[in-house]
Amino acid sequence: MTETPPAQPYDWHPMRKTWSFSDYGEWLDEGTTALIEDIETRSEATSDGHVAVSVPASELPIDVIHDHDQHSYGAWFGPAQIGYLSYRLVGARVALWSTAVLPAYRKRGVATELIAKALDDIRTSGRTVTIICPVVREVIDRYPQYEDLVDKVHPGVRSHAGGE
Repeated sequence: MTETPPAQPYDWHPMRKTWSFSDYGEWLDEGTTALIEDIETRSEATSDGHVAVSVPASELPIDVIHDHDQHSYGAWFGPAQIGYLSYRLVGARVALWSTAVLPAYRKRGVATELIAKALDDIRTSGRTVTIICPVVREVIDRYPQYEDLVDKVHPGVRSHAGGE
């Protein structure tokens, strides 16, 4: 005979803001405490129940500029363009084609910030996106608040999460 585990309350969430380690006298090292505080300050529930995590700025102070004529978003570090996200307009959709960052500026969050700012801009236009670039798919997987922008009929590159 197997026992059924007790049901969780319907509003249970592992990252409740009221969650506290001090209730039982445990101590956390500084790194763990900082990580929990960072997640708490960057997280908020969206209307559809997803947890939205704000996208951190890149290590470099970049400006993201939308070049309508070239159909791209550029990442600029001072006077130099160090990255871009190209796109094509397909009816009411934006096909996010490719992302590139110069090798000397990679692994600093430039592509993530560039893509997030482009998605924020696209959201204000009321358009949906079709993902051709796998880097864009990775960013949306990491920051699910952008998933609603993906066109339901023509999503493009699909997520590996959930077996899709």
